[in-house]
Amino acid sequence: MRFPDPTSFVPFLVRLGWASTRVVIPDPRSAPARVFFFRGQAIVFSRGFGTMCDDLRRQGVWAEDLRCRGDRWAVRQVLSDHEAGRGGPVAFVGHSCGGRSALFAAEALCAAGIEVRLIVCLDVTLPPPVPANVRRAIHLRRTRRRLYPAMPLVAAPGTAAAIENIDLDAPDSPINPAWIWHMNITSRQAVREFVVGRILDALTPA
Repeated sequence: MRFPDPTSFVPFLVRLGWASTRVVIPDPRSAPARVFFFRGQAIVFSRGFGTMCDDLRRQGVWAEDLRCRGDRWAVRQVLSDHEAGRGGPVAFVGHSCGGRSALFAAEALCAAGIEVRLIVCLDVTLPPPVPANVRRAIHLRRTRRRLYPAMPLVAAPGTAAAIENIDLDAPDSPINPAWIWHMNITSRQAVREFVVGRILDALTPA
């Protein structure tokens, strides 16, 4: 059971971009897409999310760095956007417990019939199933030299999402896992470039 988080009703305590980013967030009325980043429990270990937000903002994408319990706030923002006719593509990115928040947010939007274009999870343990409104889901995870497992993503019943579980310790990993571990995964340049690249690919019209 998930209990209400009082900070989810106070945007200043949920949004971290005011401190972690340097690029001004685009006007939501004209931005073509929304990307929400959910940090892990100890927010200092997901500091690469601020840099990723800046990279996306330079491309005109509305992107915000959030606490791990910012899923309720993000859902309200997406619902408000759609009610106002600003229903552009939505993507969620989560590190550690923030990955679970990304999937919880997608599940909440599923009930409203709103698609989530992409979810990217980074080294998440016990992720809930990928809901039916998600078009694509990716999980970057380490499987060796760790205290607890980061499980692969699985689809909820009726989900047709393209799910890609990437084991950074596998021989065919697209990223060299050297010096990457749970606490610093969002700060590694190769990981940041991979995540931002996948987001832009997913949000760009074919």
